[in-house]
Amino acid sequence: MVYKLFKSIFFVSSFLIYLTTYSLSEITSKAWSTKCSEDKKTCLAVIINEIKNKDKMQTLATAYIQLATSKEKKMDLVNKDDQTYKLREENKYVPVLFVKLPLNADLTKNPAVLIDGKQLGALRYTHCNQTDGCVTKVVANNDVIELFKKGKTLTVVMAIYGSTKNIKIEFPLKNFSRSYAKLTKK
Repeated sequence: MVYKLFKSIFFVSSFLIYLTTYSLSEITSKAWSTKCSEDKKTCLAVIINEIKNKDKMQTLATAYIQLATSKEKKMDLVNKDDQTYKLREENKYVPVLFVKLPLNADLTKNPAVLIDGKQLGALRYTHCNQTDGCVTKVVANNDVIELFKKGKTLTVVMAIYGSTKNIKIEFPLKNFSRSYAKLTKK
């Protein structure tokens, strides 16, 4: 019994040591916001999840949506009588959900994404480092974005390396619609 208690305390304290902090101080854990780079070329709809650690708040995870560009081929009718077409490429913006999770994640198990308890799919790890933690991403289609807009809570469930227990990280979806609308206007 004492061994299990010690093991749990060690696990939790080790987990807290691995937490990363981000230079996103104006971003809150209460509602989504839109943040842009200084040159306004990159904008994010973003929220953080914080925990209290020794009387100060520390970032546990960050979720954000960024628009990526994808090339889409379109056929335009040039001459109706000759039935000739011209192929052109058009940029299409695709929302991508990124979630920065704490280090010590079990990389063999992809984190699950849920909205109001309904599982939408899984995130894929892109990399882990001391600055960002473990970064995951997934492309979000229009149906998923609509669920974000209508939902109340985004939940990410991740596995911890060497443990049979999972960690559930929740982000409120308050103000998501407004932040996403600003993101798509830029």
